[in-house]
Amino acid sequence: MSQEQILCISYFGDVIGPNTLYCSAIELDSIETPDLGRILEFNEEPGTFIFAYRKYQTVNHIFYIDSKLARGGKDLMMISYLIRTAIFKDEIVDVFKYLDSKAPILEEFASEIKKLKEISRLLHAEKSAVSSESILDLANDTLKKEFLRIFNKYYRKLTPRFQFEPPLKGKQQIKKIFIIGAPKAGKSTFLKNIELIQFLNVKNNDIPTRILEVLIENLEILHYNDAKKEFKCKLFDNIDDMIKNAQGFIVLANITDKRSIDITKKLFNIIKDKCTELINEKIPPVLIVGNKFKNKEKYNIEYISQIFKLKDLQQKGVKVKYQPLNVMTDDDEVMKALRWLIKSLL
Repeated sequence: MSQEQILCISYFGDVIGPNTLYCSAIELDSIETPDLGRILEFNEEPGTFIFAYRKYQTVNHIFYIDSKLARGGKDLMMISYLIRTAIFKDEIVDVFKYLDSKAPILEEFASEIKKLKEISRLLHAEKSAVSSESILDLANDTLKKEFLRIFNKYYRKLTPRFQFEPPLKGKQQIKKIFIIGAPKAGKSTFLKNIELIQFLNVKNNDIPTRILEVLIENLEILHYNDAKKEFKCKLFDNIDDMIKNAQGFIVLANITDKRSIDITKKLFNIIKDKCTELINEKIPPVLIVGNKFKNKEKYNIEYISQIFKLKDLQQKGVKVKYQPLNVMTDDDEVMKALRWLIKSLL
């Protein structure tokens, strides 16, 4: 089954807490997809709701089934349908409306789950037994067969029949925009926030929104291993390939913390020196973001300009911009910075 559209059923065990009963995906990416267990843990009210997270948006239906084994006589369950919106942006204009339209199907699915005999007993399997690959493996053949029949029936009902075929690209054809910076400077928060901004504007379906989608799809945080003195990248195995396929850089530091600025400067210099070595100082556009934790700005523009030698870079023809902002709350400033980066890339 597709990783672009995922159907999962979760439950809350008396002993083990939130757990997955069954999922169409072999494994959920903990970075890209929401933690369904955490969602279930903090939501006990029956009903349907939409939850957006990074590249996946979800519609979830919480319900109870009667159980003689559960505390209070009921087991808490949740059905979640996840879709990677950017993949279907040409077919789905209003993703909120689209996900909301799936609510009746999830409710119908839940009503059939409630009718399954022995389902509650399966949810109360021994804690040690749940260490198997799937708790469904512990079900008897009759329950397993009927459950999978129902699951596949509703997966087919939920998933759109779009004729989507991802483009075949070699590694050398893919251009990335890399995010670098000191640990805990706010890189992940920055990425999550711009994805949320894009998600909230996806209904506009205009050119700026689509350009932002393309930008987000090509963003990747580079993590630096200080022991090995190397960057870790999902797509490329070494820094040479990273640099050759870099379309731009976002350099992010906590400007309330000098140590964060110094570490970020060190990482940027590694990238800058490698650009000089490999592509004759043709450094791609660089957006430097000064993250104002708690809206404080201890180190000002003049200091940052001196530390990162912005004037020297500009004199060499490098497109570079410094933007101080709070990555968590300053949405307008975030968009202003991204618009500059997009224009610099065109």
